[in-house]
Amino acid sequence: MDYEHVVVTFTTDSKQLADTMAAEVAGTEFTCCAHIEGPVRRVHRWHGRQHSTEQWRVEIEVMPDGSSALLDHITVHHGDEVHDLVVSDKVRHLVAD
Repeated sequence: MDYEHVVVTFTTDSKQLADTMAAEVAGTEFTCCAHIEGPVRRVHRWHGRQHSTEQWRVEIEVMPDGSSALLDHITVHHGDEVHDLVVSDKVRHLVAD
């Protein structure tokens, strides 16, 4: 058996926020699961200067019909706290019978 889902990934500089958001979305009926990776090092250029920060990456697997609700939740409740919001659709998840 297999199914398609959407993966929403973002980074944050707060481990507490990563843990909080994973717990928030894990309690919804449209979310399959959330993964937290980190800390990871982000190296980027901002206003002409190079910066390096420690961040956590959160990856949330969600059913396709729930992705809009998840994105709304993230942007409304945590929009200023997350970086690099990426949505990958039609990700195939293989599950053994």
